[in-house]
Amino acid sequence: MKKVVTIQGKQIALTPSGGINKETALTLWQNLKPSKLKPTPIYYKHTGSTIDQDGVRICGSPEFIAAVMERLKDLLEYEAERTRIGIAFSTISDRETGTEIEGRFRCSIQVHERGRQAVALKTIMKG
Repeated sequence: MKKVVTIQGKQIALTPSGGINKETALTLWQNLKPSKLKPTPIYYKHTGSTIDQDGVRICGSPEFIAAVMERLKDLLEYEAERTRIGIAFSTISDRETGTEIEGRFRCSIQVHERGRQAVALKTIMKG
């Protein structure tokens, strides 16, 4: 039985390696309807990798990263009482040599739950 993924109510067949072929991905992208970003927050005190959690990773020039971030402003509402934005913005290094690649950066964004103490403090500060 073929594996499928459902995106905006449409079932998309996956390739044998678990991906979506380019033609299908481009058609899907072109036909996407606007929808609100609703990431599932990463649990408070989560340990280990978060690669399987909702998030965005952008690589490239600072201008490119800023242009993509501008389109993700909906995520800013998650910097709130019960959730926070986790953001890492750093230079990129060549994997083989370890040398920093000039002018190239990586930006990762995820939403995390706040702990009870942080929620209480945010509530008090809000007044």
